[in-house]
Amino acid sequence: MIRRLVTTLVVAALALVTRGPTVAAQSATDLLTTGMRSYQNLDYEAAAATLRKGLLRATSDTFSTPERLQALTYLGATELFRRRRDSAVAAFRQIAVTDPTYRPSAIIFPPQVTSLFQEVRQGTRTVFIRVPPETEFRARAERLTARLVASTPHDIAVAVTRDDGAVVNSLYSGPIDDSLAVTWDGTERGEAVKSGHYLLRVTSQAAAGARQLVRQLPLEIERARPDTQPWPSPGDATSPGVRSGPAVRSLAGGLAAAVAVVVLPSIVAHDADGIKGRFAVAAAIGGAGLASFFAQRSAPPLDVVAGASAAARDAAKRRLEDVRRQNAKALAEIRLRVRAGPATLLEQGAQ
Repeated sequence: MIRRLVTTLVVAALALVTRGPTVAAQSATDLLTTGMRSYQNLDYEAAAATLRKGLLRATSDTFSTPERLQALTYLGATELFRRRRDSAVAAFRQIAVTDPTYRPSAIIFPPQVTSLFQEVRQGTRTVFIRVPPETEFRARAERLTARLVASTPHDIAVAVTRDDGAVVNSLYSGPIDDSLAVTWDGTERGEAVKSGHYLLRVTSQAAAGARQLVRQLPLEIERARPDTQPWPSPGDATSPGVRSGPAVRSLAGGLAAAVAVVVLPSIVAHDADGIKGRFAVAAAIGGAGLASFFAQRSAPPLDVVAGASAAARDAAKRRLEDVRRQNAKALAEIRLRVRAGPATLLEQGAQ
């Protein structure tokens, strides 16, 4: 009996763990639907309580961004009709810092709601940054482009900084209307930046009495390795040599004959004059061998061979010069590989 009860409890617990995320997701969506229905029925107390509960329970996995913006819009409208204007402004402000293009439907919401939202949006000065997730460009010669979208026209300052806030390069300072494109050549004081962590920071000039909003985007920058070409093999640059086999054989034969004459037995000559004669003969034969060796070594090659050798040398020199020029260009150009992370929003100053 006890074993059966324990088994039943374990199965029930596993079922709850497995179904937990699904139930939470359904609950968040159901609460949003219920809150919208309460608003439409003019039951603002129930609508406010239900919408807040749904927003607290929802996460990025259970609530999409459009659903969250919709819930905040209904919550802001509900709080406005409950005569809690500050709460309505807080809800609309969350929308303004999340999506600069969002607008409440004028068909669903009355003018007092849309007018308050417009007022809050204009007072919430912030910028949204759009940068490709990964970019590679040549420092100084090319640019990293960031597109900025403003919640409302205002003045901004754009800079690339380090994590500690030290400015690497100031990119722009001035007004922004709806959108603006800013570029960076990947340099700090004219030199390509080193690999490391950087921030693209956009500081919005705050309205009177409002907090200053700073949108920052992390940039992971890595210097790419130069794309150099391999050098030509040494054999490509050497000219074909003259074949020395016959010349060496002539020299060896002459020297061998000369040695043989020197060591001939006495039948060739028995006196001193004979010895002198043998050396004279050896010298003559050896000299003939040397003459034949140098003659064959210095003999000019055939015209066809000479022309082919010169053309090969010229082609090898051209290849070597091309590779040298391409490698010098590749080494002079520093390529930066940039990976952009998710943007965050900082608030500075007190309201």
